Amino acid sequence: MSDTTYTPPKVWTWDAQDGGAFTNINKPTAGYRSVKALPEGPAPLQLYSLATPNGAKVSILLEELGLEYDAHTVSIAKEEQFTTGFVSVNPNSKIPAAIDKNGPGGKPQYLWESAAIMWYLAEKHGKFLPKDARLKQECMQWLFFQMGGGERRRARPARAPR
Repeated sequence: MSDTTYTPPKVWTWDAQDGGAFTNINKPTAGYRSVKALPEGPAPLQLYSLATPNGAKVSILLEELGLEYDAHTVSIAKEEQFTTGFVSVNPNSKIPAAIDKNGPGGKPQYLWESAAIMWYLAEKHGKFLPKDARLKQECMQWLFFQMGGGERRRARPARAPR
């Protein structure tokens, strides 16, 4: 039997592997790769996203809240999430991201991660989050459950043991 002990390298390097069209995009590195400003419209909220499940969740909430916003497409295929403008809003280079021009203290608030964006908007506008602490906690549990892919499974309440 051979020794299977793993010894990590002193300096980690990324070895590109054939993982398909997105191998080059999903490098395990952070930061911008190109210089490009984000587009900006006149609305108080700017949404930067793509028609993905997480992007759609934020868009649906914005519509349900009746908020004015400008939607800007971020092309993953063109690596637009790695531009200086996008990375300045979301250092993780993931969609969706947003800017609330009228954030706390009247200053712009950068928003990223769809659950965090949704939580912020619901709290700011006083809708969809219960005031009662227990009910609010249950609401947050469901919010985070669906962020983890739970919306793709059939959720059924567990039966209490007898």
